[in-house]
Amino acid sequence: MTVSLTRTIETVFMPPMGPLLLIAVGALLLWTRRRGGWVLFGGGWAALYLVSTPLVTLLLAGWLETHAAVSPEQISGSGAEAIVIISADSYVYGPEYGGTTSGRYELERLRYAAYLQRRTGLPLAVIGAKIRTAGEDSSVWMRTILEQEFGVPVRWVSTNSFNTREDARQARDLLRQDLVKHIALVTHAGHMPRAVWAFEQQGFQVLAAPTAFYTQRTKMSLLRRVLPAADSL
Repeated sequence: MTVSLTRTIETVFMPPMGPLLLIAVGALLLWTRRRGGWVLFGGGWAALYLVSTPLVTLLLAGWLETHAAVSPEQISGSGAEAIVIISADSYVYGPEYGGTTSGRYELERLRYAAYLQRRTGLPLAVIGAKIRTAGEDSSVWMRTILEQEFGVPVRWVSTNSFNTREDARQARDLLRQDLVKHIALVTHAGHMPRAVWAFEQQGFQVLAAPTAFYTQRTKMSLLRRVLPAADSL
């Protein structure tokens, strides 16, 4: 499956497009099949509201964020031989930077990886992705940010990945030459179950090192939990 097809499927079925399509189809059917049209129309609006609330988002995130946070001491004592960071989003053609660089989600991963490297001394491996809109690979600025802005060295760099399974295959080929099998894997907490599975399929012994937990946002009133919010959507 190509990157473009994958992104198209995500756009169609993920919020807000999925509920908006239900609303549009329901509105069209109101002219011919009023009952079915109202079900789809109302169901679309209900779905859009629900997935926009912290209450539902916290529930959904809780199903994904199944790996607990780890400390540098836990990583040092685990036998991990390297820290592997998976790329995320990019800030394409950022005018203040004069070009494309890491987006906010990728920066969250890089910051945590740098924090772990400084405290464990483990070597870093960066798994980059080809950015079609920019014609560049994210590994370039990921390495630059780690070394020049966070002040930690990067030992391995992989390029041109396009999904999590490819990330794992690239990491296997990259680390095989140094016989690295046991890794601490850095990615978002909600992405970690998928990432751990993919890397274990490639023969790695994986210690999950998740960051950017959404489920830590539990201290909010009931009113705030049921009101729609952009970050929840």
